[in-house]
Amino acid sequence: MNSRIDVFHEQNDLLELVRKEPTHRNYWNVYKRIKQLDFSTMEIPPSQGINIALMSSFTIDPLAIYLDIYCRLEGLFPEIYIAPFNRFQEEIINEQSGLYQSQPDIVILFIEVESLLEDMFRVKFPQTNIKDKQTELDRIIQNLIQLLTLLNQRSESLILFSNFVLPTFSPFGILDNKQEIGFKRFYQLLNTRLEKSFRNNKQVFIFDLNEVASSYGKDRYMNYSMNYRGSLLFKDSFLPHVSYELMGYIKALKSKNRKCVVLDLDGTLWGGIIGEDELDGIKLNVTYPGNEFVDFQRSLLSLNNRGIILAVNSKNNLDDALEVFQKHPFMLIKEKNLAAYRINWNDKVQNLIELSKEINIGLDSFVFLDDNPIERERIRTSLPDVHVVELPASPTLFRQALEKMNDFNTLSLTREDLNRGKMYYARRKRQVLEQQVQSIEEFIKSLNIVAKIKFADDLVLPRITSLLNRTNQFNLTTRRYTEAEIHQMFSNSERYLIYTLEVLDKYGHEGTVGVAIVKINSVETYLIDSFLMSCRVIGRKIETTFLYKIIKDVQKKKVENLEAEYIPTKKNSLVKDFYPKHGFKLVEKRNDGYMRWVFHPLESKIIYPEYIQVVEE
Repeated sequence: MNSRIDVFHEQNDLLELVRKEPTHRNYWNVYKRIKQLDFSTMEIPPSQGINIALMSSFTIDPLAIYLDIYCRLEGLFPEIYIAPFNRFQEEIINEQSGLYQSQPDIVILFIEVESLLEDMFRVKFPQTNIKDKQTELDRIIQNLIQLLTLLNQRSESLILFSNFVLPTFSPFGILDNKQEIGFKRFYQLLNTRLEKSFRNNKQVFIFDLNEVASSYGKDRYMNYSMNYRGSLLFKDSFLPHVSYELMGYIKALKSKNRKCVVLDLDGTLWGGIIGEDELDGIKLNVTYPGNEFVDFQRSLLSLNNRGIILAVNSKNNLDDALEVFQKHPFMLIKEKNLAAYRINWNDKVQNLIELSKEINIGLDSFVFLDDNPIERERIRTSLPDVHVVELPASPTLFRQALEKMNDFNTLSLTREDLNRGKMYYARRKRQVLEQQVQSIEEFIKSLNIVAKIKFADDLVLPRITSLLNRTNQFNLTTRRYTEAEIHQMFSNSERYLIYTLEVLDKYGHEGTVGVAIVKINSVETYLIDSFLMSCRVIGRKIETTFLYKIIKDVQKKKVENLEAEYIPTKKNSLVKDFYPKHGFKLVEKRNDGYMRWVFHPLESKIIYPEYIQVVEE
């Protein structure tokens, strides 16, 4: 196999084996065969590559099998470094270690409490006084904080430190919780203090292994036989559960998370068929049957309230379906919670494509929930980018299926995330208005748009990182930066200027929707390194306003040349002509589509677009 396409197809054929039959033997065999493939012919984009480092106080190598396969199933190409057995301290302390040489995007560290305790501490625990227990707690926590802080300082990686699995055994037996610090409480305090120590650290996360082990079964997650023989702590059957939870972080880091849940109605949000059973006949109640659908809606609304978009794709009569949203006393999800809907008798594939265009997000941002297996298969085969959830046959398990998903995670939660549902409802109102007015100028004027443009502060850095890594269409260079890299730029104001754009109008606040990073190459020349906006606000001359603010600022500094770049991707052809439309002159063009432009601010007069109030902070 020499060609890129052949290697790619062979990998996919192998991955299909574990999709169909996810046994440990199949994972191991597929992993070995994929490792034999020659990927040197493939040019892997940075967005699809990921370097992972695994460190542990026990043998962790088998976990790499599942992480590797899980990453590939998500379209990622992983390189996994496994540190030598129980050498995590040396790896972190030694700046020339394999850990740092591997340049990981994410470091995952598992440590057993027993490897940190003083000799015989566990044996002597029942007779150890409170002061000595506190001393031992302090010693362990301080050592871990020093170690993780050092790693944090030396690496820009996302760091996952696994917490400690609370024991099911205590030498105190049923009296354990009668002690001021019982045996189980000792572990619990370690976990609590670790979480508190790094709660505000945006690079270090505490991975909840205790919760994963509890969910799987604390009496069966350990491989006692192999642990004594070769420090192989985890059972093979436990590894997929650990990997699945770790993928929640990896998906968030690589922007593989999903933004929108698309819902069927009959049999999914309520029991029965509204067109036949009518309003008072569908199953939707606080008692059985029907309470399982109400509970399912509660979970969906909780996701909506933290920023996950909801939409509807249903074969139904529009008036019948909307009556449920408007009049049913136990319908928790309302029209205002929906970013868009397609309620008709059309093919659901076409409906999803239309929803993608209306909401202005890619199909790879969708999760599709439908109780009908035929509809699920139709979407799965026609739109492979859409994540189709295999809903259980019984609606009593819908909530569980939703809450087990690891597709909605983000590494930070911003104001825009919390208000996204309201923003999309306001957007629907704007779309209605736009259809009613006669011209784009009349539409823009009627919105009373205010554009707040300011230099970034440290509070908005998580939102900047999110926009940089998730915006594809209106993004001139599509450069991806970690929050640590953004913070470095933010701290180096002599070299970088970071702008943010907030937009509000009479329908509501859109939040921070634009980012620009300007690199100061010299006194005479500045370069727009990144310029991007959420697509939900383009087409209102806001993008022009944002660019003009940058030009006005460089004019004040007497900068002679403002350079800008366009780096083509599969999704950003929309902005190919953005700079020439605003007076920039082409100075370089390459065969790969790259273009560099220049603007001479001192020779130009800049006037903000009419009908947009600009607030400069």
